[in-house]
Amino acid sequence: MIRRLSLLGLLILTLSPLCLRATEERVIQNIDFDWYFYPADIQGCEMDNSRFLSWRKVDVPHDYSIEGTYDQKNGRENGFLPGGGVVWYKKELEWNPLWEGKKVFIEFDGAYMNSTVWLNGYKLGFYPNGYLGFSYDLTPYLVKGTNVLSVRLDNSRLPSARWYSGIGIYRHVNLVTTDPVHIARFGTCIRAEEISTESARICIETEVNSPEACEVPIKLISVIRDSRGREVGRSQRNGQISCYQSTLFDTICVENPRLWSPDTPECYYMESFVEKEGKIVDNYTTRFGIRRLEYIPEKGFRLNGIPTKMKGVCLHQNMGAVGTALTEDIWHKRLIQLKKMGCNAIRTSHYPYAPEFYAMCDTLGFMVIDEPWDGWFHWYGCHKVPYDYSNDFLDWWEKDLPDFIKRDRNCPSVVMWSLGNEVWGYDRHMYLQYKMNKIFHDMDPTRPTTQAYCTDLYIDIAGFNANGECNGDISDFHKKQPLKLAVGTEIPHTRQTRGVYRTIGTRKPWDKDEVLNEHDAARVFPLTSFTTEEVFDGIDTRYASSYDNQTRRISVREQWKQTRDNDFFIGQFVWTGFDYLGESWGWPGRTNNYGIIDLAGFEKDHYYLYQSLWSDEPMVHVLPHWTHPGKEGVEIPVVVYTNGDAAELFYNGKSLGRKDMHRDSLQIVWNVPYRPGTIKAVAYKDGRVIASCSHKTAGKAYSLKLTADRKTMKSNRKDVVFVTVDVTDKKGNFVPYANVDVDFEVKGDYKLIGVENGDVLDIAPHKVLHRKTFNGKALLILQATDNAGRLRIQAKSPGLKSSSVEINVI
Repeated sequence: MIRRLSLLGLLILTLSPLCLRATEERVIQNIDFDWYFYPADIQGCEMDNSRFLSWRKVDVPHDYSIEGTYDQKNGRENGFLPGGGVVWYKKELEWNPLWEGKKVFIEFDGAYMNSTVWLNGYKLGFYPNGYLGFSYDLTPYLVKGTNVLSVRLDNSRLPSARWYSGIGIYRHVNLVTTDPVHIARFGTCIRAEEISTESARICIETEVNSPEACEVPIKLISVIRDSRGREVGRSQRNGQISCYQSTLFDTICVENPRLWSPDTPECYYMESFVEKEGKIVDNYTTRFGIRRLEYIPEKGFRLNGIPTKMKGVCLHQNMGAVGTALTEDIWHKRLIQLKKMGCNAIRTSHYPYAPEFYAMCDTLGFMVIDEPWDGWFHWYGCHKVPYDYSNDFLDWWEKDLPDFIKRDRNCPSVVMWSLGNEVWGYDRHMYLQYKMNKIFHDMDPTRPTTQAYCTDLYIDIAGFNANGECNGDISDFHKKQPLKLAVGTEIPHTRQTRGVYRTIGTRKPWDKDEVLNEHDAARVFPLTSFTTEEVFDGIDTRYASSYDNQTRRISVREQWKQTRDNDFFIGQFVWTGFDYLGESWGWPGRTNNYGIIDLAGFEKDHYYLYQSLWSDEPMVHVLPHWTHPGKEGVEIPVVVYTNGDAAELFYNGKSLGRKDMHRDSLQIVWNVPYRPGTIKAVAYKDGRVIASCSHKTAGKAYSLKLTADRKTMKSNRKDVVFVTVDVTDKKGNFVPYANVDVDFEVKGDYKLIGVENGDVLDIAPHKVLHRKTFNGKALLILQATDNAGRLRIQAKSPGLKSSSVEINVI
C-alpha cells in the first residue's frame, strides 16, 4: 500500500519542538526566495554591492544550464546544453533582533560547483563538491542593518561530470539560529538494538557544542515520538561540555515498536533538548526507524527476519525540462511512480542526493544504497572526465566522507553504503579502499559496504555492473567466494524508446551495433527476435525497441531470473529508473535512453514488465499499440506482461486463446495478423479475472487532450503541476504516432518550469510555451507564484481541436 505523508506534515514532524518550558530554541528559516543572479564572472564582485539589485531575480533551487540552448559544441556529457562558466548569486539578509547573542549558520544543501561564499565581503569559505551540502557560521560578520551574502560558483572547466550537472544553487538554503550551546549539525546518532516485536533498545549519541573551553553543565532531554506524534519514550541525562564539544550517551526502550520496511515505512522522531541553567536553549529533531538488517552468507538479505530482494533502480538527479533543480513535488511524483511499479530500492548514482529525497524514501518506503562519489582521485589512466571532483579528492575526501555518513546514518531507508562507482584502477590503491571501508564501519557498524563493479577485498558485499551481465559471471563469482553476498549495483542495461518497436533483437547501444570481443560474444545471453524479417522498418536506429529485445548483454527477464533464483544475489539496481540528461552517445541525442521512464516522466513498456515482476498489485499490460497503418495482414508479435498465472488475448471480442505465464519466459506472446480494431488482454489468477488492458486502432489526429495531475495548488512559490498533452482521434482514442506542434496559453500568475516530450533527439528549448508531441504526448510543467487565483491552461495545434484545463491556486 502506498501512503503519502504530506510535505507540510513531514516538515512539522521534522522541525517542530516540544514545548517543555520557557525556551529560546533554534530557528530554521528557509531563504530560497528572492536571490539575485548574474550569469558571468565579475572581478571583485564579493566587495561590490552597488549594482546587484539590477541583476535578475530568481528563487532557488535554480539551475541555469537548463535555460540554455542545445548546441553540439557544448559536449555530450552535459547533453549538449551549456554547463560551463562562472555564475554569481547575491542575497540580502536583514538583521533580525533574534540573532542577538545567538549563533547564526547558513546551510546549503547543494550548489554546483566550486563554491565560494562571502558575507559582507568577508570570505566564509570555499567548497569544491557539487553534491554534498555545506555550512558556514555567519555570526562574526553579521551587522545590524542589511547584510549581503555573495556566492560564486565556478564550472568553467569542462567536462566536470560524465552526466548533465547543470550549474547553480540547485538545492535549498536555510538559516539556522541557535544558542551558543547547541547540538552540532548532524550531531545525533541513533541506533536500534535488541529489536523484537515487543521492544527495541534505542542507543543515542548526541554531540553538543559550546563556545567556551571550560566546562559547561547541561541537561540533555530526549523524547521519542511515533509518526502520529505520540510520545513513546523519554530520558534525560546530565552532562558537561568541555573543550568546546562533548558527546553524551543515553538509551531509551520503545515498547511494541512498529518496524520499518518498504511495506510499512514507519518512522520515529527523536526530539533532543539541551537545558542550561534551568532553561531549554536548543532543540534538534532527528528522523529514524527501527528495523533489523541481516546479511547472511549464502542465505541472502533479511529485513526484520523476512527474506527480501532489493528491486531497485539507479537514478540521476536531473529531469528533462527541469534540469537539476528538482522540487519536492517533482521528487514525490517520481518516487510514487517507482513505488507503483513495485520498486523498493534506489541507488544514489553517483553522489549524495538532497536531504528531502532521503526523507521521502524513509516515509514512502524505499531501501537506499547511498553512494558518495563516482570515482576516487585523479591518477593517470584511471580518471573518467578531466575536471570532476577527483581533482579535489585527496584534499577533501577525509572531511567529506564523515560528513556524508553523519548526514544520512539515521535514515532507516539507507541499508548499504557504497564506496564508489566503477573506480577504475582501485586495485592499485587498496589502502584507500581499506581506509574508506574502515571509516564507514567505525562510524556506522550497522550497515555493510559495497562498491559498484567490485567483487573482492575489503568491501562486504560484491557489486556487479556490466561485469555481471554475461552468462556465468555471477555463478562463477559464487563458486570462488561462496561466503560473500552480491548485489547488482547497476544491472541490467537495456534501451527503450516510448512507442517504438522492433521485432528483431539488437545490441545497438546507439546507432551502431556493439562490437563484442570473442570471449564476450560467446557468453552473452541470446537476443529475442520474434520474426526473421523486421516488421517495423524505417525507424531511426537511435530510437530503441520497446520489446524486451534491445540489450547490452542481458535482457530484463534474464536478469530478473538471476536475481530471483540466487539467494546470495540480494537484489538488482536497473540502469536507470528515468532517462536523464547527459552522457549522450552522439549529437543530437540529449541522452542514451536506458530509462524505464522517459525524460517527460512518461512510462515506457518496460515499466509494466518490471511491474509484472516486482508488484503484487494485480496488473496486465499488452504491447505494442494497435495502430499500424500499412501493416494490414502482417503478423505482429503481441506481448503480454502480467503477474497473473495466465492471460487471454481478444481481437474485437473474439478470443485468440488463453496461455499460461511460465516462470522461464516471464512474458506471453501471440502472433496476430494486423487489422484495425480492438486488441484486449485479460489476466487470470487461480482461474479468476484479475485485470484487463486494451488498445484501439486510432484514426487521424483530431484533438488535443489536457490532463493535470492536480486540481489545486497553494500560492507558496513551490507547488508544481504537471499537465500532460495527449493527441486523440475523433472518438477520443490515443494516436500513438502523432508528432504535432502544440502551443500553450496560460492565463493567471505562474512560473514556467518547462516543456518536454521525452524524445531524446528533440533539442528544442524548454523554457517556452511550445513543444512538439513525441509519439502522441508532451508535457507542460508550471509552478505556483505567491498570488492566489485560477490558472487556465489551453493547448492548441494547427488543424486540431484545442483543449483546456483549470487549476485553482489558493
